[in-house]
Amino acid sequence: MTRVLIAALTALIISVLAGPRFIAFLRHNEFGQHIREEGPEHHNTKQGTPTMGGLLFLLAATTAFLAVSHYRLQALTILFVTLGCAGIGFLDDFIKLTHRRSLGLAGRWKMLLLLGITVVVAVVAHHIKLSHDVFIPIVDVSVPLSYAYYPFLFLVIAGAANGANLADGVDGLAAGTGIIALFTFTAMMTTSYIRSSTNPAARNITKLDLAIIGAALIGGTIGFLWYNAFPAEVFMGDTGSMAIGGAQASS
Repeated sequence: MTRVLIAALTALIISVLAGPRFIAFLRHNEFGQHIREEGPEHHNTKQGTPTMGGLLFLLAATTAFLAVSHYRLQALTILFVTLGCAGIGFLDDFIKLTHRRSLGLAGRWKMLLLLGITVVVAVVAHHIKLSHDVFIPIVDVSVPLSYAYYPFLFLVIAGAANGANLADGVDGLAAGTGIIALFTFTAMMTTSYIRSSTNPAARNITKLDLAIIGAALIGGTIGFLWYNAFPAEVFMGDTGSMAIGGAQASS
């Protein structure tokens, strides 16, 4: 439990303290947001606001996680998916910035790269013998997907990554909703860890590691939200929104 709190606080402190310098760096290098022409007219006032701010909370969360983690494969896989999706978003943001336009990486390339991430996750799932059943709690039914599990995995990762990207249209929206989702995951993993054994020394370390990665992402994102809340000083860009989606999907 102490590691979970340390991860959250460390990521929060790094994100808050590094924020001003990071935003100044983005401004100095003219990493400004380009607004789509078809968007609302009042969004034009956001033109030029520093973007790619997702790098701030990703750096904070990754540092905090690696500092206190037990390096279990499941938690490292969540980190991989999060950073992998962030990498795709970074390419998208970079193309937008270098070409001075609102359109970045082509959709087909995004899907292809997301497929590559899914393949790695599928290999890990097979290695740890993860169940291919999908449990539906409302009707208390488990649906065996068999080999359909792998296309389903791609739909979850691609859908969550792009869904979070679409949600990033209002100051603080993607960060706020991401925090709520990650808090739910972290609370579940923390509870599962505590209930895994009455003996603290015999508890499931994998559950703890999963709670640590969730807490680190929450802390980093809360720190980022301080600068992203209305009126936003910085946008997370596709780098941040796709990372949040990837974290939600893999968790």
